[in-house]
Amino acid sequence: MTTLSLAEIVNTARKAETVEEKVAVLKANESPTIRDLLALMCDKRWEFDLPESAPPYKESEISESHGALYREMRKMPYFVKQMKQGQNLDRLRKEQLFIQMLETVDAEDAKLVLRMISKQPYPDLAPEVINQAYPGCIVEAIPVKRGRGRPKKSEAPVSE
Repeated sequence: MTTLSLAEIVNTARKAETVEEKVAVLKANESPTIRDLLALMCDKRWEFDLPESAPPYKESEISESHGALYREMRKMPYFVKQMKQGQNLDRLRKEQLFIQMLETVDAEDAKLVLRMISKQPYPDLAPEVINQAYPGCIVEAIPVKRGRGRPKKSEAPVSE
């Protein structure tokens, strides 16, 4: 059995119909790497010392880059303000390392990392769901931005 990429795990959990199914997908694919990625994406406590917008990078075309994000996540402490590993690196070097990371990992994983850096949790994979799968993973949850448009009938206010 091949290991799923982090983007595949997240997207599989997002596509699950019920909260229980989402939690089951996350639990079945539990690793320190997926926990760290989701915590960095959804927890207010962690800030990145990188621009919020996507840097110019060339997407990886190598098919073997499928699981590279598991290895590349070791570099993440260099980019988080609250972690001491990156305190001696200047901003330009951090940005260079970050672009190298994005160019090394699979294209879908790179998009997931960019979403993490810009602190945009998925509406269909809310911090509450992540905490059900991984208790205590997210302490200060970022409010999830819901889609635009009309609310679903189940969410619409009841008029009397």
